[in-house]
Amino acid sequence: MDILDSDFSTAPDGEFEFYRDFINETQVADFVRILEAHRIPFRLEKSQTLLAEAITGHGLLPFAVLKLRPEDFKKINAILEKQVLANPDFIEIHYLQQFDARELLDVVKRPDEWTPEDVAVARIILAQRGIPIPAEDAERFRKKRNEKLRAGKKGNTFWMAAYLLSVVAGGVLFSPLFLIAGVGMGWYYWQDKTIDTEGRKFFTFEPNTRLAGQVIFYLGWVSLAVGFGLMYWFGVNE
Repeated sequence: MDILDSDFSTAPDGEFEFYRDFINETQVADFVRILEAHRIPFRLEKSQTLLAEAITGHGLLPFAVLKLRPEDFKKINAILEKQVLANPDFIEIHYLQQFDARELLDVVKRPDEWTPEDVAVARIILAQRGIPIPAEDAERFRKKRNEKLRAGKKGNTFWMAAYLLSVVAGGVLFSPLFLIAGVGMGWYYWQDKTIDTEGRKFFTFEPNTRLAGQVIFYLGWVSLAVGFGLMYWFGVNE
C-alpha cells in the first residue's frame, strides 16, 4: 500500500490521535521519512477535497491528515526540535524571522498553536536578538499552557441558549432538523475532547459548559418524547 492511498497505516491496531495535517504530497513524504527513520507507527488519511484545485487553487480540506499514538507525541516533538537546531539555513529563511520579539515570545508561550519546529525556531531567533529563553523556561511555559487548556474553555452563552431553544422547539414542532442540531451540539459541549502537545486527552470545555451541554442533550430526548406525545394526543382526538 502506498502512503498516498486514501488510508495508510504502519500499525492498524491501537489508539491514534490527530497530530498534523499537510497541504501537499511533498510535506507528507518528508514527514513520513522522519517517522520511518525513527520507527514511529502512524496512520495517514488522505482528504477528499470539497472543491477541485483547478477551480479554487487549493482544496478546502488538507491534502492529508497524520495520526500518531499519544505516547509518541513527545518523542516526535523532540526529534523535530533537534532537527531544527541542526539546520541553521532553515532558521535563517524561516518566516518567523519577520516576527517581533513580543510575537516570538507568544509562539513559545502557546506551543499548542504552533508546530514544534516553529517553537524551536522562535527560541533561536529570540536568543539571536539577545532574549534567550532557557529550556527550563520553555518547558514551564508549555506546562502552564497545557494546564490552562486542560481546565477547559467556556462555551458561547448565546449559542448554547440557541441550541437549548432548538431542542425545545424541535420537540414541540416535531422538527428533526432542530432536534438533531440541538442534541448533537449538546453532546459536543458535554463530551468533546482535545489532545494536548504531550498526547494527553482532556475535555474541551470547562465543567459548567459541560453541564449545560448535558442538559441540552437530555432535554432534546425529553423534548422528542413530548413531541411524540403531542402527535399521539392530537391524532387520537381528531
